[in-house]
Amino acid sequence: MLKASLVNPFLESAFKFLQNELGAEVSRGSLRLEESRSTSGEVNVAIGVTGDAEGIVLYCMSERTAKAIAGALIGEAIPVFDRLAESAIAEMGNIITGQAAIGLEQHGYVCRLSPPTIISGKGVVISTLDIQRLIIPLELPFGHLDICVALRSLEPK
Repeated sequence: MLKASLVNPFLESAFKFLQNELGAEVSRGSLRLEESRSTSGEVNVAIGVTGDAEGIVLYCMSERTAKAIAGALIGEAIPVFDRLAESAIAEMGNIITGQAAIGLEQHGYVCRLSPPTIISGKGVVISTLDIQRLIIPLELPFGHLDICVALRSLEPK
């Protein structure tokens, strides 16, 4: 089972970023565990985590939501999900995960993060192998965003 100390930093960081950077009201749906290999979104940001906790964090959303978030970050409408929009969405994932890593460290987990990767397409398969995903569903004025935390803590040697 995923420990709260591995999840709460992501929830706190996401709320802080989305409220401060986008001025968005954010509400959280019910958390759920998932073993599905398919993602819920058409646009997915994947960031690997290594160190005292290991796994992956995914930010999954529809293309419509991704364009709306990117537009709010950039300050102009994004009619097509292009390289600029990809960069903005990747940076959102990077900032939220970076802030969460600081929170993880406060709980005793020193971690390193991979650069963000954008994976696009419907029903994309991103397997987390034997690590369950905790889905944090967020509702924004721009649409729906799922934060999928698939981390496990490593036992001390």
